Amino acid sequence: MNETPLRRRRLLFLALVAAFVFSACRPDDTLDITPSPTPTPEPSATPSPTPPPADFVDPYDVNLGIMERLIALLPDPLPAGEEEWKRNFDEGNDGVKNIRGIRKPAVGREIYYYTQQGSKMSLNFAVFEDEEGAIAEFARKQELRSSLVNLAEDDAFRKPNLLGAGLYGSFALFQIDNYFVEVLVEIFTTSTSPLTPLSTEAIKFFENSRAAFEASSRSAAMDDG
Repeated sequence: MNETPLRRRRLLFLALVAAFVFSACRPDDTLDITPSPTPTPEPSATPSPTPPPADFVDPYDVNLGIMERLIALLPDPLPAGEEEWKRNFDEGNDGVKNIRGIRKPAVGREIYYYTQQGSKMSLNFAVFEDEEGAIAEFARKQELRSSLVNLAEDDAFRKPNLLGAGLYGSFALFQIDNYFVEVLVEIFTTSTSPLTPLSTEAIKFFENSRAAFEASSRSAAMDDG
């Protein structure tokens, strides 16, 4: 009968000892566990862009000079076919408009012409840094114009070329080295299409004047440098 109370007292004693040990091992509630802030590295100075060499010539400026001189040399009036074509300075910016899709350093311009009888057309020129750019533009315009007319190569002109006519106008596309040339006849009032004679005159002008507008551009670039 006396063993049970004794056993209970022993168990109570052991429980008190365990509670004391546990409270002694528990960490202090006031221990600061806030992490130390990570130091922010000081920003490094952004290096200045390397300036171009003293003799650097911007290819866009070269192409722009070529285009401006080319336009200045364009014949006005331009006899072709049954009509005489005159510059139309009421269209675009003083008769000239930028060609969509031509990006720097390439330069592309559309130059407008008309006749007294009401015909309308434009000569489109684009100059690129290299031949690959002109080839790509030829392919781009071929895709665009093929949705309007059936284009075909004409053996009477230098290659590559594509000519076509339809309800939406007449088009002649040419790629010459790093140049793209297009003749676009919007409306004609004559009995036959002026596309072939206009293309003949446009290519003749380009070939006869190329040395002049390229030499003029090179000279201006050297003077600026």
